[in-house]
Amino acid sequence: MTGQERHVARSARVFLAPALLLIAVFFFLPVLAALLLSFTDFDIYALGDLDRLRFVGLRNYLDLLQSPLFWTALGNTFYFVVVGGPLSVAVSLGAALLVNAPLIRFPGFFRAAFFLPVVTTLVAVAVVWRYLYHPHYGLLNYGLGLLGIDPIDWLGDPVWAMPAIILMAVWKNFGF
Repeated sequence: MTGQERHVARSARVFLAPALLLIAVFFFLPVLAALLLSFTDFDIYALGDLDRLRFVGLRNYLDLLQSPLFWTALGNTFYFVVVGGPLSVAVSLGAALLVNAPLIRFPGFFRAAFFLPVVTTLVAVAVVWRYLYHPHYGLLNYGLGLLGIDPIDWLGDPVWAMPAIILMAVWKNFGF
């Protein structure tokens, strides 16, 4: 290795060191701490007195595997990923093909409009969609009422809650 190559390698390490240190401090250390705490009977009151922590081994994980709530949450997550992921890709790809079609006027406007949900904060999106889904004065139920269909409690009905959340997530990630 020549002197110039050693200098470049040393410079690279100097520039990488602060970033790697930040990643270690703010990512790897918290992950390691959480992993270690998962093998204890940690509760929020143990923060003040670490002597109260007791090692319980895999008991927390065994309790988790025996909890019906865990399996329900895992099933909901699986449903969200299996339905929402491909739907999001398909809708976004379809929109991209339409925007790039030669017949479309003002493609830049549509690209910006389609990307707008991505840059909107999740809190604002949730508030707007909560209003759209409201069981009494939501716009979706208003539209259903015009068609003679009874209102739906979109977020309160177990049958409709996940499709409603998937629809919001697809819209939120529509720009990608």
